Amino acid sequence: MVSMDTDVDPRRRTSGLRWFQVGSVALISFLAFESLAVGTVLPRAAEQFGATAEYSVAFGSAFAAMIVAIAWAGPWVDRSGVRPPLMVGGILFVTGLLVVGAAQGMNVLALGRAVQGLGSGLLSVVLYAMVGRLIPADDRPRIFAAFSTAWVVPSLVGPAIAGLTADTVGWRWVFLGIALPAVAALAATLRATVGLDESGFVSDGPPDRTVLFAALVAGASTAMAQFAAPRGGAAFLVLTAGCLAVAVAATRRMLPAGTLLGHNGIPRLVLTNLLLAGTFFAAEIYVPLYLVHVDAMSPFAAGSVMTGAALLWAGAAQVQARIPASGAVRRRLPLLGAALVLASVAGVAACFAADAPWPVIFAAWAIGGLGMGLTYPTLSVLVLGASAADQQGANSSALKLADSVGTALSIACAGAVFAQVLAWGHTGFAVTMLVPLAAGMATVLVAAGPTIEKSADS
Repeated sequence: MVSMDTDVDPRRRTSGLRWFQVGSVALISFLAFESLAVGTVLPRAAEQFGATAEYSVAFGSAFAAMIVAIAWAGPWVDRSGVRPPLMVGGILFVTGLLVVGAAQGMNVLALGRAVQGLGSGLLSVVLYAMVGRLIPADDRPRIFAAFSTAWVVPSLVGPAIAGLTADTVGWRWVFLGIALPAVAALAATLRATVGLDESGFVSDGPPDRTVLFAALVAGASTAMAQFAAPRGGAAFLVLTAGCLAVAVAATRRMLPAGTLLGHNGIPRLVLTNLLLAGTFFAAEIYVPLYLVHVDAMSPFAAGSVMTGAALLWAGAAQVQARIPASGAVRRRLPLLGAALVLASVAGVAACFAADAPWPVIFAAWAIGGLGMGLTYPTLSVLVLGASAADQQGANSSALKLADSVGTALSIACAGAVFAQVLAWGHTGFAVTMLVPLAAGMATVLVAAGPTIEKSADS
């Protein structure tokens, strides 16, 4: 199928493809930089606001918003084409950057992060949809390789650059500094939609309103849990537990049937992804905070410590790419990766408890990056391989939703614990790690179950 209107001049079509290649890679780079750098600089912001106990809210609010954005983005693209959600997603992302950069308190900062999460969720879905509508099939591997590079490079240098920025001109400029370039990248990507014929892609069918409503409920209840968790007191803890229960119930409507019960096949793979995200990312946010709050390291030094995990993640992703997409080795990678992530979180918890020096924390956390690099791409490969052709999109979307849900829920639980034990110093950080440790043990148990290579109805 031709992606661009045949009446459009070929030179304009070629120009549109170039605009998309430049704009989309730049946008993904900014999304990646903001996502990876935020953990480096938010300890400084939390300290400035006197809101270290509420530190987790700035992370969880973004993931709660992404639950809604990802669920709504697909139907929106299918019904309206890529241009409207692309514009709204870009505007929300930039607006969130400005709100965070200008925030004078943790609640406003968390609100800005939620706006960023909405924008990031929309853009992550829309840009991939644009590949299918703009890029010929033979050229798609190259654009996806460029997308991967757009994530890898910020993961290697982003934390250190963000830390250096925070140490020199202030943490706010980590967000304010990329707002204008992000607008330029959005304009370039929008330029690529001029003359785009989407008549063969747009659907007139109604979206699944049950899923959309479930996403709203899950996102709203998770966001409420994020704000209630650090407040302390029996009433807020009960409210947090209730909100998380509602979010889990709503999640059942958004993911493949049997996911939360770990049924064999795709549901088990999606659940593995949900638990793995909750394990790694809930632990990750406390590593730089510990280094800044307990070890009194600068944001730049703390960000540099995080680079080891990014390097091993990128290297492990390249290693798994050389393993056949099917076969016993591929099927066992999720268990191996989950075990490595669990070992990493356990090692970091032990480091916190013993007040170990930063090089030991660096080594322990790097193991987690190795496990994620092996497991994250593999779960996508296995899900696609087990999906019928007409279910690949829905199941890929389920993986993204599971990622956001698992992270948001785990961060809320860890935030509730952290608020109660912050005064305990390094021991309190070790106790907080019990939440991702529990998620990690659950991940290993689920990943140890059988997987499938192809669904029966494909």
